[in-house]
Amino acid sequence: MTRRTRLAILGGTLLLLVAGTALATQSPNNRSQAPAAASQEPETPPSADELARAVDRLKASGIDSTADQLSDLAGTYGLGGAIRLLAWTDASGKTLAELKAMRDGGQGWGQIARELGIHPGIGSVMGQAGEHGPEDAPGQSGEKPKGDDESEAESGASPGS
Repeated sequence: MTRRTRLAILGGTLLLLVAGTALATQSPNNRSQAPAAASQEPETPPSADELARAVDRLKASGIDSTADQLSDLAGTYGLGGAIRLLAWTDASGKTLAELKAMRDGGQGWGQIARELGIHPGIGSVMGQAGEHGPEDAPGQSGEKPKGDDESEAESGASPGS
């Protein structure tokens, strides 16, 4: 073996040792993550306008609530959670206290919805069911594109007739 080859092997070995030592002595990432419930809480409380809109939308769905009640619930569960609790209390026959206990006991919104047999979304209560954007956005007209084989098959027409 030549001197150049031995020096290359020695240099490579030293490089691996230094890199391995540096990686082995790094401290693990000990940053704690916030619990899931805490990360879902709102950063700021809902505004008076947001509360008023939510109360109006709930009333339009036949659910009685007040801005104070929503504000209190939103402080713990967020505005969306507060709306879910009130809507699900109305839909399920469970009391607000029972639903809060389920959520506080560690169940997620989806788990609670499955147990109650209701849909987890709040879009239908808040007037957004089926909406995917502005009314004038592409695809919001409700009309099917022309030449759609499915619509022709349903009407009994054959393509090209």
